[in-house]
Amino acid sequence: MNIGLNGLFLSKKITGGGRYLLNLVNELGMHKTNENYFIFLNRKSFKKNIINNLFIENINCGFCTSFRPLRLFWESLLLPDVIKKNKIDLFHASGFTLPARLPCRSIVTIFDMTFFLMPEVHQKVKTAYFRNRIPLTLKKADMIIAISNQTKNDIVNILPEHKIRVIYLGLDKKFKPLGDSIKIQTTRMKYNLPQKYILFVGTVEPRKNISRIILAFDKIKKKGSEHKLLIAGEWGWNYKEILLTINRLGLKDEIIFTHYVTDEDMPFIYNGASVFVYPSLYEGFGIPVLEAMACGVPVVTSCVSSLPEVAGEAAILIDPRNIEEISNAIDKVLRNSGLAEQLKIRGMQRAAKFSNQKMALETMDVYRKVLSG
Repeated sequence: MNIGLNGLFLSKKITGGGRYLLNLVNELGMHKTNENYFIFLNRKSFKKNIINNLFIENINCGFCTSFRPLRLFWESLLLPDVIKKNKIDLFHASGFTLPARLPCRSIVTIFDMTFFLMPEVHQKVKTAYFRNRIPLTLKKADMIIAISNQTKNDIVNILPEHKIRVIYLGLDKKFKPLGDSIKIQTTRMKYNLPQKYILFVGTVEPRKNISRIILAFDKIKKKGSEHKLLIAGEWGWNYKEILLTINRLGLKDEIIFTHYVTDEDMPFIYNGASVFVYPSLYEGFGIPVLEAMACGVPVVTSCVSSLPEVAGEAAILIDPRNIEEISNAIDKVLRNSGLAEQLKIRGMQRAAKFSNQKMALETMDVYRKVLSG
């Protein structure tokens, strides 16, 4: 059987969706089966990214490059013909949408439903596109993969689709406590990291609630904390308000933006942190929470959306709209070494329940059920 996967997220800089696809395909490649995997992506991604990120020697797959000038044009007009040419039996879209016409069975992975639940945190053009395309995709797909029960419930509540299978995201084995103090120090120098820092990881955009992190951090600094705030992530849209808040509070020298961090360096960034804070307003899953836990970092995260489902009882859960609550939780971890150690142990135990192998095997099971149906 030939299974095609949409490599849309495999751009020059790998973020959440791209990491999901890389983890999935790499793990699928570890299991010798009768399936052949084809990744459809543009030539630029193929040349600059795939060779370095996929363990090609372990994968029974073909790379079908296709120029992607515009997403809608590529998915609707070009991709179906490439799928047909390569005799694909099942197409897996890992980025919310399917081509309008498909010559084979199909599966789509839905990460979240924020385009319907929180349209204000996205650009208007992007929101309009996905609000139009997602309902059509869900109706067309033979099976829908949701990355959490929260996402499944959101899909069902908004669009009454019930052909849904929940498959949690996996966690790369490189996220773990690291004893390589030399490498940690090298990473500190590379990104100009302080000795003590509170960490946030994610795209700098409204949904991530960074403005409230900064306001909470301001309260911590006023209590005399020596820690700085490290924000590891690319600029998203509408980030200028965040910079204005930093300048207004006089925190320019206390907050460090690393911008994009490579996958290789990310575990060392986590390992150097005193506490990880992730008060996102909404997440379909929230993989940085698991990554931080796996690295032995105490976690403070939101009590909303999928985050309690992912964190379990291994993190301090806070109201993401309550600045005082965010600040007090972080301060508590920084001042109470016993609590920090307890969260560290619970977090590592919790993170151990999630793996790329489990994610891949469950996804493979969906492939086979759809193909045999």
